[in-house]
Amino acid sequence: MRNKLVTLSALVSLLPLLVWWREFSRLFFFHDDWELLHGAAENPLISWLFQPFLDEGVFPLFKLLWISAVRISGGSYLAMMVLLWLTHFIVLLVLDRLLLRFGCSQPAAAVAVITLGLPWSNLETLSWSMQWNAVLAILFWLIAWHLLLNLLEGNGSLVLYVACVLACGLVSTRGVFYGAVLAAFIVITNRRKLALMVWSVAPSILLTAVTLLAKGHAPAPLSESLSFAVHNLFLNPLYTLISYPGRHIGMMALLLFGAMKAALFLGAMARSNLQTRSLLLTLLAFDILNSLALGYGRAYTGNLATIASRYQYTSLLCLGPALGILVASFRKEIALILVLAWIGVIGYPWKTHIGRWAIWRGDDIRSAIQTGAPASHFDPSMLTVEQARKLIQQYGLH
Repeated sequence: MRNKLVTLSALVSLLPLLVWWREFSRLFFFHDDWELLHGAAENPLISWLFQPFLDEGVFPLFKLLWISAVRISGGSYLAMMVLLWLTHFIVLLVLDRLLLRFGCSQPAAAVAVITLGLPWSNLETLSWSMQWNAVLAILFWLIAWHLLLNLLEGNGSLVLYVACVLACGLVSTRGVFYGAVLAAFIVITNRRKLALMVWSVAPSILLTAVTLLAKGHAPAPLSESLSFAVHNLFLNPLYTLISYPGRHIGMMALLLFGAMKAALFLGAMARSNLQTRSLLLTLLAFDILNSLALGYGRAYTGNLATIASRYQYTSLLCLGPALGILVASFRKEIALILVLAWIGVIGYPWKTHIGRWAIWRGDDIRSAIQTGAPASHFDPSMLTVEQARKLIQQYGLH
């Protein structure tokens, strides 16, 4: 029963890719994708791998995996999308196993998996190959958490654990602090494992230092960074999923969605035992640290950017288990109604948004490259049409 429920909840999350396969097949390389291709084409491999990307961070492992995927797939963007969704699917299975290890019920775990896996608000994360790095970072982090539990039980591998923590930051600048979250878990569970805490934070400290050295622009003022962090923490992921008349980003939205999010966490905590509370507190710490990191790195984009699709994945991961525990505590009939309604709320809007996305991130780019003047720009990247055409020929992009 457990395996069937796990498989079903994860497979349901793949429905957007399967149902709107044609729309996904129209997508094409966009913005950062071109910067990666251009860098790989113009530099020796080792040199390119360790070059700061757009003065924001150094993530050689992702670069290596990404350019390898481009070459192995023959330049197929649809193949890159399948790889992205396959990674997403594995994340869901690893998450489900983790939740069960923490004593979550099968229904609670299934709701958590659906909450991360299905929402249309993951649109950018799951339709842009550059965002594969964010999903990979989450995958390495979840695996590291499993390995940490093994170590705490006395039968794990420290080398594999540190390698996974390090990999989080080597595939994504957002992953540089993930080890600190696991160190927080050790503190939350009152484990006196100082050595494990040091091994958890050491990669984070090292990678954070490298990232700060690589950043080519000064951070935003502290007030702006904190404002961005608060907006990201309070509004996501519910603001994008729940609409109401006159909705806009302001104090009312912060109070409303912040209160809803707090209520979900507190309600789940009240219905949890010590083991699952440690899970929820760690995820809350993850959500807070992620918001602070985004505030530091992205405050210059303005508070409106906090609800961007690319920032939803982590918020959904952190909120999903709390929602699952809370829903599973209701009577079966009520829980079933709530789950079905939730699936409709988070899944049905794919129908509206993926078509527009395919035009913007696919048809328009292909047309601009085909018909544009050689010196013109075709998307937000720094590349010209002529440069894109050369890359298409070199890598066989299609």
